[in-house]
Amino acid sequence: MKRLDGRAVIVTGGGSGIGRGASLRIAEEGGLVGVADIRGHLAAQVAEEIQSTGGTAIALTCDVANEGQVAEMVAKTVGAFGGLYGLVANAGTAGRGWIHETSLEDWHFVLGVNLTGPFLCAKHSLPPMIEGGGGSIVMTSSIAGSVVGAGGSAVSYAVSKHGVIALAKQIAVDYGAKGIRANAIQPSGVDETNLPKHAAEDQQGATTPAARLPRPKPWLPIRRAGKIKDEYGATIAFLLSDDAGYITGSAIPVDGGYLAT
Repeated sequence: MKRLDGRAVIVTGGGSGIGRGASLRIAEEGGLVGVADIRGHLAAQVAEEIQSTGGTAIALTCDVANEGQVAEMVAKTVGAFGGLYGLVANAGTAGRGWIHETSLEDWHFVLGVNLTGPFLCAKHSLPPMIEGGGGSIVMTSSIAGSVVGAGGSAVSYAVSKHGVIALAKQIAVDYGAKGIRANAIQPSGVDETNLPKHAAEDQQGATTPAARLPRPKPWLPIRRAGKIKDEYGATIAFLLSDDAGYITGSAIPVDGGYLAT
């Protein structure tokens, strides 16, 4: 299928995990992909992977919590592809620790990446999307956007992922008349992810203790992790496409049945 043929899409956190899967799937469906990641070398690897199979992609280095870098990311994508149709606000990090031990600095860091980041990406992506006649935004929330305790790793993470769903809904309501749709996905397990490694790197200077909260082992009706390209990426590509033209303001679990248990 070429449901995104010729449409420019930015994917943040596109260098690994769900972002990489989304970038690859969007390219397979004919999209022009701006692969953005704070780890620029990973974005470059994914862009090269897409190019090697005949797709079109550029690599972008971007810290989504930095407004100047986000504005530059959008401007470079629009300049390279002549416009912008889609945004996959996927970049994120993990929280840690107990509420009473979480420093304000660590709280702001996680919220900055996971919630302020999607806000800034939407803020700067919406004008060229509207100018082009509309488009679609997909934000990566989590099962922790619906449940806490077993579904969340820490308060900052759970709050940020709840907030992402509210942000997607607000965009859907505010900009629907301008041809913009916005949805969130709620992943659970991921078959190829560097999130724990990258989150640990992100938080090397964190003041919150590294000890994890006790969690029961999750049980999934589909007893495996989700595939980054053929399941997560496919869902994102569908939500970006006209096939999902009547879906907006929704939070879609892609979780192996976790939220059903």
